[in-house]
Amino acid sequence: MKHPLLTRVLTGASATALATAGLAVGAPAHAATSQPVFSYVQGWRVDQHVRELADVNGDGRADVVGFGNSGVQVALGQSNGTFGTPRMSVRDFGTAQGWSNARHVRTLADVDGDRRDDIVGFGNAGVYVAYSQGDGGFTAPQLKIRDFGWNQGWRVDQHPRELADLNGNGTADVVGFGYSGVTISHGLSNRTFLGTGKRIDSFGYNRGWRVDKNPRLLADVDGNSTADIVGFGDAGTYVSYFSALGDTFTQPALEIRDFGYAQGWRVDQHPRMLADVNVQGPEPLAAADIIGYGYAGVSVAYSLYGGNFTGADVRVDNFGRAQGWRGDRHLRTHADVNVDGIQDLVGFGNAGVYVALGRANSTFGPVQLKVAAFGYDDGWTEDRYPRLLGDVNGDGRDDVVGFGHSATYVQLS
Repeated sequence: MKHPLLTRVLTGASATALATAGLAVGAPAHAATSQPVFSYVQGWRVDQHVRELADVNGDGRADVVGFGNSGVQVALGQSNGTFGTPRMSVRDFGTAQGWSNARHVRTLADVDGDRRDDIVGFGNAGVYVAYSQGDGGFTAPQLKIRDFGWNQGWRVDQHPRELADLNGNGTADVVGFGYSGVTISHGLSNRTFLGTGKRIDSFGYNRGWRVDKNPRLLADVDGNSTADIVGFGDAGTYVSYFSALGDTFTQPALEIRDFGYAQGWRVDQHPRMLADVNVQGPEPLAAADIIGYGYAGVSVAYSLYGGNFTGADVRVDNFGRAQGWRGDRHLRTHADVNVDGIQDLVGFGNAGVYVALGRANSTFGPVQLKVAAFGYDDGWTEDRYPRLLGDVNGDGRDDVVGFGHSATYVQLS
């Protein structure tokens, strides 16, 4: 794999600091760094080892959390845009302990409201949680919910499980799209879970929803600080709004006759996601919009504060299959790269990282090549080398983190 960033020279105090830390440097404009951790040559594999960015110590910087063979390794984000030395934080959740991507979901979220992300694993017996201790370490994993696990019939290829704050109390809750409907369990600040049970008989496998056809996502789309369900079904986009008062969801309504399987949207070709790309609601209660990277470009349906959406229209004539973007080659996602509180469109194309800035007036800026690296032409493929976005140095801007062949690379925004 070629890495153009590493062929350039960084000068001045930043170079001195990074050289002292023993890091390779490059890209004079943006302080790019690399560290020989979490990479392919160190044995990390996409089909075995989950790597995520999360804030596990509450300092506002993204940390690397890797679920490896022996357990969970953590490298804390530093103010200079690098990561600290990885430490083995939990000797569990790894392949050596029987965890596998094919059977077990592992992720991070703040489930006790202390503003530090915790480890949540959906294992054989149910949901295990290791709570952050604030220094990069975690408590010993505990079985917190005897549901959502392999032994209860939950399967990765059939039943999505996600974490989101449903009731607006600052703690993430478990939401599972099971066989017969949606099951939830509320995370509490006292490190317990409450109210585990099914809420609605929809969005489930027996109602025709399939992982390989119908993404189901969670976000606050009506601006009331509670997460709602957005499901991309066969006929279009269905929405169920969560009511904290009734502790349940409204029945699904077909709100947009677009973004669905019948309109040609495919999971392996057309990413769909929820993010606020115009910040139109009263602060801080902005609502998430629907973004779809389709055939002709990027379609967006803007949330109308309080519920419902505008029509879905192509807002950017780029990032689509018609412009050469492919689902098996080019990662497309969103991030706030200019610290204006509005999510921007980000695509990892052939030549590098392209960005279209979101604007408050419900438009986007021009698509521009921002980083001439991390692209398909340089050997970056999702089946080997994941690329993530997160604020590594705590300046409010999302940065690029690439887990490459021999190192982890950071490109600051």
